Amino acid sequence: MRIIMVLIAFALSPICCAQFVQEAQTETYPLQIGWDKTTVLVFPYEVVSADFGSPAVLSEKDKAAPNVLKLKAGVRHFTSTSMYVITSEGKLYPFTVDFTEYPDAKPIDIGKQQEVEYANVLLEGSAMNAADISAVINAMSQRTPDRLSWGKKRGMVRLGLGELIEKDGLLFLQLILENESWVDYLTKKWRFTVQDKKQTKRTAIREVTLEPVSFSPFQGVEGRSAGLAVFAFPRFTISDAKELSIQVFESNGDRNPVVKLSGKKLLQVQPILISNHK
Repeated sequence: MRIIMVLIAFALSPICCAQFVQEAQTETYPLQIGWDKTTVLVFPYEVVSADFGSPAVLSEKDKAAPNVLKLKAGVRHFTSTSMYVITSEGKLYPFTVDFTEYPDAKPIDIGKQQEVEYANVLLEGSAMNAADISAVINAMSQRTPDRLSWGKKRGMVRLGLGELIEKDGLLFLQLILENESWVDYLTKKWRFTVQDKKQTKRTAIREVTLEPVSFSPFQGVEGRSAGLAVFAFPRFTISDAKELSIQVFESNGDRNPVVKLSGKKLLQVQPILISNHK
């Protein structure tokens, strides 16, 4: 009897192993390339590896911009094939590549593509679409806040919270970056985390990183000036034992100011007060 059970298990094992759940399968991006025009892909990080399922796909990494990959067809009307690109952040981007006589001449920003996809997922069930969110962000970017809650200054640079507004399940944060030095401040990245206020002995601080669904363009601020940025998040609240930490990091520098918000502050959001919006 034991031998029979072992044989049955052995026979079924390939079937069990082949049943990958749908959530574990990575979606591929459809891509069309041509014979006499170059298709340009722009990745968020440097391209370190590119693998092609067919020699008909020709590629070249831009020497001046290592995050840019140029593609052309080496053979007309080749059979649909695969392409896998790996960037320096260790992320894999899968593509399905086909031939076309009329490829798109505009560069394709892969990072922006993923931002839009991520935002669409988070916005499921929300009454606002991308155009609505952009309109609110643009309006808030032109408004001077009445009051500011400032964080600690780092190298004559400080970060402050302006307006905090809610609309249709989305939270809009208005942030001010003030540079009191004569040295220009170039932004590398923003970081939003919900973390414990206090650290228990022998216990690491627990934190959760939040990603905005949309935000205003912000490259930094010149010396002796200030700049304003607006970020949109799905509405959230936090307990009294936690706080929202907002930090901006300087490119090629260590001036990384931070401002922190309590759960009580997040409950003080105001309804939208921008004309032509409900």
